[in-house]
Order: sequence, then structure tokens, then C-alpha cells
Amino acid sequence: MSQSFNKQSGVTLVFSLVILVALTMLGVTSIQTTTTELSMAGNQRESSLMFQAAEMGLNAGETFIEASDTNGDFANTSLNNGLGLYTVDADDTTYTGPNYFNKTTWLTASQEAGMGVYSSAKPRYMIEYLGDRKQNPLADIKIGGYGTGAPGDIVSIYRATSRGVGLTGNSFRYVQSYYGKDKP
Repeated sequence: MSQSFNKQSGVTLVFSLVILVALTMLGVTSIQTTTTELSMAGNQRESSLMFQAAEMGLNAGETFIEASDTNGDFANTSLNNGLGLYTVDADDTTYTGPNYFNKTTWLTASQEAGMGVYSSAKPRYMIEYLGDRKQNPLADIKIGGYGTGAPGDIVSIYRATSRGVGLTGNSFRYVQSYYGKDKP
């Protein structure tokens, strides 16, 4: 019996170690894949929440426009600085609009849009009064039904821009729309 033990060369041990290394590599790869998928799901969630918040801000901006009885709010410069209401002068060829990508602009020259949607900050919006259709080249756009109005109809055109913030506060989503409103 002692002869059979001496003749073994450790093949079983080597084979077991090879299988153990292969299973370890499979486990590590599986963990890396799961971590990547979890990160992708988190980014998708963040993106979705930012978009929902930006849409909420845009809806609040359009509601503000609809509720406004006059464009006089856009002419008050002290109100503009606090509420993000801007008037685009048709003769001003240098007008570039507010700097949408500057965080300070959103903190000092925009309005909050009610409650936040699982985000680190409430959505905010700005509104630019582009003038009446045919009065300002920027306002001469076709908006669902407003572009083909009867002669004499006066339609005021607005551009609303909203910013939604994600959960981390490090990412933002911007949404913009044009809004046409019959003058009262």
C-alpha cells in the first residue's frame, strides 16, 4: 500500500486548483457585470427624475403665461431680475437670452416651480416674451394653430425654459418650449 501513495503525482490537486481559479474568475466577472448594470440603472433613474422635474418646471412656466392677463410683468426690470421674466426687443440684434448653463442665473433670475420630484432642488423656469407674431422676427413662428390665425388676431409668443436637477445635485436637464397666447 505504501507504494501506491508514493506513485501519486498530485494531479487531483492541480486539477482542483485550476477549477477553483476558473470559478473565481467567473465570480469576479459576474460581480463587475452586476456593478456596471446597477450603475446604468442608477443613471437611468437620475435622468428620468431630471426630465420629470424639468417638465414640471415647464408646465409651471406655461401655467404662469396662461394666468397672466398682461405682458406688463415682462416690462418691469426689478421683477425680471427676481422672477426670470425677460422681454426680447425686436430691434436688439445682440440679444442672446439668459445664460442657461450658469448656475447663478438659475438661482437669482428664475422662479421655483412648486414642489420637487425626488430631486435635490425644486425645478425652476424662465420665460422670455418674444413679442407679438409679426412684430418680432423671433416671434414669427408657427405654433400649433396659432400660425394660421385669421387676419387681425394678435398672438403673443413666449419661450419658456426649465431646469430640472437630479438627486445628486450634480446633473441638470433643460427643457424649452414656445407658447402662443391670444392677446386679451
